Amino acid sequence: MVMSHQTNDFQTTITSAAIAKGEELGIEVVIFDGENDAAKQSQDIDDLVARGVDVVIAMAVDSKAIISSIRSVHSAGIPIVGYMRPQDPGASVKFDGFAGQDTVAQAYDAAIAVSKMMEADGVQAKDVKVLHVVGDPKDENALKRKQGFEKASKELGWTIVTEIVCDGWSLDKALTGATNALEADNSINLALLASDYLWPGVKTALQNQNMLKMRGEKGHVYIASQDLFPVGVDDIKAGYMDASTVLDMNGMAVTAIEMTKRLFAGEKFSETTTPKQFNWMSGPTITKENLDSTANLWGVEFHPDKK
Repeated sequence: MVMSHQTNDFQTTITSAAIAKGEELGIEVVIFDGENDAAKQSQDIDDLVARGVDVVIAMAVDSKAIISSIRSVHSAGIPIVGYMRPQDPGASVKFDGFAGQDTVAQAYDAAIAVSKMMEADGVQAKDVKVLHVVGDPKDENALKRKQGFEKASKELGWTIVTEIVCDGWSLDKALTGATNALEADNSINLALLASDYLWPGVKTALQNQNMLKMRGEKGHVYIASQDLFPVGVDDIKAGYMDASTVLDMNGMAVTAIEMTKRLFAGEKFSETTTPKQFNWMSGPTITKENLDSTANLWGVEFHPDKK
């Protein structure tokens, strides 16, 4: 299993779930860390092929770069399963199986949840000024979340004032971009975040501009985000973040490992099989109202306070 990187609890949660499901099914899961480097990930996949593994599982660093690795794995007669990040949708070659999340819907759902809060608080759609914080453009999920947020903004009549792009999921870019945006326009009252991972950068920018307020306080900037990291759990409870849609990592891990075993047994997947060749999970949108009542939240289970 070749990950994009192993630098936070989000990534280690993924590998823990995959290893546990592999043990249950009698599959040895070997983990490689791509270190967020597409060239290293490509070399890791080549090394696995040289070792004669039965199936490769890959969480792509780069949705376009992974295409050449899919070709090389197929050339060796080995199936490859994609996990969480799909290859570029225009590619002529595809994963033999894929388990990911409908990330367009993920972002859209978070935006809709926050729109209801803003309406309840008396904020009219015509007065909503948006800071859109986009993730790494090499990550297909970041691009799909961008689509989901833009779809919701258009439907709701929100104005996207500024869009910042965080190449490499850079917190520095999130901090600098948000700081510049807030200095340029302090009427921004909503931030749409591609992931909670970027929240610490945006949060610091808000603090520095004296704009970090809890919901209910005058000047609160609403936050719609994704993935429900532990920091998202904390700040939803505190009232600084309003909504974050969960990434169903356990569901993806279980599906990917089950597909791995069945591919090894000679099965093939298509859009008419169960599971399909491409499988899209969904997760609940978490707010302060349902945080404590929703089970199996990875950001709660793997929270540092539980370690």
